[in-house]
Amino acid sequence: MTKMTSIQVDPSKQPLVDLHNHLIPAIDDGARTLAEAIDCLRALALDGVGTVVATPHLLLPQLPTREAVEKELARHRRAFETLETAVEQQPGLPELGLGQEIWASSAEMIAPVLGCEGLGLAGTPYLLIEFGFDLQGTHNDVVEEVLERGRKIVIAHAERYRFPDGLDPLETAADWREAGALLQVNTGSFTGYYETSNPEAQTLAWQLLEAGLIDLIATDHHGSRRSRGSPREAYDALVAAGYASQAERLLGTNPASLLAAAGARTE
Repeated sequence: MTKMTSIQVDPSKQPLVDLHNHLIPAIDDGARTLAEAIDCLRALALDGVGTVVATPHLLLPQLPTREAVEKELARHRRAFETLETAVEQQPGLPELGLGQEIWASSAEMIAPVLGCEGLGLAGTPYLLIEFGFDLQGTHNDVVEEVLERGRKIVIAHAERYRFPDGLDPLETAADWREAGALLQVNTGSFTGYYETSNPEAQTLAWQLLEAGLIDLIATDHHGSRRSRGSPREAYDALVAAGYASQAERLLGTNPASLLAAAGARTE
C-alpha cells in the first residue's frame, strides 16, 4: 500500500472512527513500543473502529521556531511509517492516517506554523488543537486565526478543561462552535474514566451532549497504561441513555465525513 497521509472513507459504510489518540510508539506520552501500539489497535478494531488517525502531541510552547516544528513533524512521519508498515502485515487492524494534537494557547503561537506541510488530520484542512488544561480566557483568538488562514479547527477534549471563574463552560463551548470550531469529547468522559483526575469531565460531557454541542467523540488513547475508555463502551452508554442516533453520528458518521469530504459540520 502506498504511504499516504490522507484517508478515503465512505461515511455511509464506515464503522467507528477515532480521530484523537497517541498510538504511534515512542513518540510522545502514549504507546511505548510497536507491540503495544499493535495491541491497542487490535483492541480498537474489536470495538468496531475501522479508521484511526494518530495524533501525537505537537507542543508548540516547546518548539520556538518553524524549523523546529517542521523537524518534529518529520519525526512524527518517520515513526508513523514504521507503525503503518507493521499494521499492513497484521490483518483486521484499522486503516491509519496521521495528524497531530497541537498545543496552541494563542494566535501568536499558532500563526507561524499554519503553512507547515503535513499539518492537519490525515491531509484535511482540520487541525486538532488543545489550549492547555487550565484555560486562560476563551482562546477565541486561536479559533479566529486558524479560520482566517483558511484552515478548520477541532477543539480537543472540550469537556476536560478547567474553566476560570466567570467563564461558563457551556456558554464558552457554544461560543466556540458559533465561531466555527468543532468540539471533540473523549470516550472515557461518558463512563467515568476521569473521575479521580478531573471529576467535572463526566458531568460536562453529558451536558454538552444534551445541549447538542458535541461534533466528535474520540478516545484520546494513550496506550495500554491509559486507554482512556473504550469506544464501544461509550457508544453503549449513549445508546442506554437514549442517544442512539448521536452515538452513531459522533463516533462514526461525523468523523468519517470529516475525512471523506473535509467539509462543513454534519448536524
